[in-house]
Amino acid sequence: MDKPPPAAQRRRRRRRKILLRLLILWIITIVAWQLLRPHFSEQERQIRSQLRHTIEQRFPQQAAEANAHYGLKPFPAGRPLNLSRPQVVLIHGLDDPGKIWMNLAPTLAKTGFSIWLMNYPDDQPISDSAELFHQQLQWLQQQGVSSITIIAHSMGGLVSRDLLSRPEWLTDKNIPQVSQLILVGTPNQGSELARLRFFAELRDQFAEIPNGEFGWLNAIFDGAGEAGLDLTPGSPFLTQLNSRPAPPDTRIMVIAGQLGQIDKQRLQTAIANHRETLPEGTEVALLQLFEQIEAALAILGDGLVSLNSARLPGAEFHTVSGTHLSIIRNISTESQRVPPAIPLILQLLTPTVEEAIKEP
Repeated sequence: MDKPPPAAQRRRRRRRKILLRLLILWIITIVAWQLLRPHFSEQERQIRSQLRHTIEQRFPQQAAEANAHYGLKPFPAGRPLNLSRPQVVLIHGLDDPGKIWMNLAPTLAKTGFSIWLMNYPDDQPISDSAELFHQQLQWLQQQGVSSITIIAHSMGGLVSRDLLSRPEWLTDKNIPQVSQLILVGTPNQGSELARLRFFAELRDQFAEIPNGEFGWLNAIFDGAGEAGLDLTPGSPFLTQLNSRPAPPDTRIMVIAGQLGQIDKQRLQTAIANHRETLPEGTEVALLQLFEQIEAALAILGDGLVSLNSARLPGAEFHTVSGTHLSIIRNISTESQRVPPAIPLILQLLTPTVEEAIKEP
């Protein structure tokens, strides 16, 4: 007759069963939440905003300290204002730790531009970020700046578009004229991966540890996740934004990343050179396969933003090879690689660059 297992073994089995049930329950809850979430997005947004405002009121000093990091700052820090140079404003995207301009900003500064970095609570509602951007541009005009170019990465492009297309601001003469808007990796039609923004927020906050600026409340002062809701395809924010006409006096250019590209001309040339030796039907099959691969690459886009999401009616459209980050910056400061979007940006800015080079 078998002996019953020892009490310790029975307890371990019981604990494993409980943990397994909790894991299953957690998975079911997450799946159910994701399925039901679209039906309650506005209520979720209100709850998140209410939480953020409550904590800001509860900790006013900490909120003020966090807000002191936001706004327009010259690059490099402490650079005096030079109105004789073309002015460029760089605005980052969602949960960016501040490294996105590590290659572009120095390049533009060396070329002859005056660079401004726009920092904002990127997890708050995009419309709130646009209002802060508007206030900062009013300040910039008061410094004597009459015209600027905006280069925006990812969600920063949506902040900029909201600013430039708001009906109440279309005729505002209290901000500099935005002659050019360059959108790099901007999800103009939204991104499904915005639902996973929690992990990007962790990266954003823990990236501040080396600077001594990490704080548990910063994740709330930075916004309570409303931006992620705005970025979801079909959100009320995107629906309203994309229904507005483009600003009439601003040249808009889109640079989209693509994880891989196929040289169609080279493929067609190879098929033509070997047409006589290819089995019957191979040419059609290869071209069909190419079209399927091309469609898959378009869906993948830069890994976060598909080509279709990056497209914006009426805007110039350009593609470069790379991921959402690698198209505009390197991983390390020691890398000598030139991110592919940078030469293209310089090319798009050529008239302004020539003016800058003429300066003594």
